[in-house]
Formats: sequence, structure tokens, C-alpha cells
Amino acid sequence: MVPDSSKSSLGLEYFCFEGDDLWNMPNGDLIELGKSEMEQLGLLQASDVEDGTVVRVRKAYPAYDSQYGEMLQIIRPFLDRISNLQLVGRNGMHRYNNQDHSMQTAMLAVENIHGAHHDLWNVNLEREYLEEKKEEIPIPDEALVRAFADWTNWALPPRSDPSRVWQS
Repeated sequence: MVPDSSKSSLGLEYFCFEGDDLWNMPNGDLIELGKSEMEQLGLLQASDVEDGTVVRVRKAYPAYDSQYGEMLQIIRPFLDRISNLQLVGRNGMHRYNNQDHSMQTAMLAVENIHGAHHDLWNVNLEREYLEEKKEEIPIPDEALVRAFADWTNWALPPRSDPSRVWQS
């Protein structure tokens, strides 16, 4: 999707609320923030970024309605015809994924770009949050009693003291 095959396109997504500081940040500052964060993560040198574009999408969080499944069955075959398009994450796949599943679709998409044939739509089909099923290990009651013996130290503060979040 980038005209020069020696370059790549990278999209960053920031979650915010319409009208908050991040939403109102000037485009140039938001691009600089993205470059800086990517450099801090060790993914690139900020100076290597040639250009940036900001797109603000109101109410972009995926929401299901009574026609969601039907509409998805219309759009998926159309998008599947675009051979070099990898759909990842919540907005790319038009469905709710937690952050782990969104990252998993991105990693599998990279493998697809390098020749694999993962069906990204199979990510997050299970009802459980965790990707692998683990054997349940029973926890003895006495271990729970010890762990929560002094649970009052973890209680929320009384409403009369809103300045304290947790008691210690």
C-alpha cells in the first residue's frame, strides 16, 4: 500500500475521548508524540520518519448491533479480494478484540506478509480471554485465608476521604 517498496507505512492508534487533551493536540505534536514513543520502544529512529498524517475518528470503538453479523458477511468477501491487505485489531476487523488479540492479529499479519497463510479471523473466536487453555489447579482454602487474612488493608477508603485511593 506504499508506492515505494523500500519504505513502509505504520499506523498508530491512540484511545482518547473527543475533547480531551490528546484529541485536541495539534496534528504536528501528535505526530511527534508517536515518533517519540516508537523510538522509546526501540522500533525506529524518530529521524527516519518522513511524514505523518492524523485522522481523528469520532466514536470509532467497535459496537455490535442486531445487524453486525449480516453486515460483516457483506464486507468480508469484498475485503478478502484485496490480496495485499491485512486487517488487524478492533477497527481493522470491525469487531471487538482485547489488546492481546489485537496484537496477535498484527503479529500473524506480519507472518502472512512473509508468506504464511494465517486466517486472522480465527483469532479470538474462543469465549475465554486466554489464548491457551490451562488446567485448573485447586487452591486450598487455607491458602486463600492466608492471602486475604488482612484484607482490610486493601479496602477502599471511606467516602469521607476522597483524597486517598487505597488505605495502607
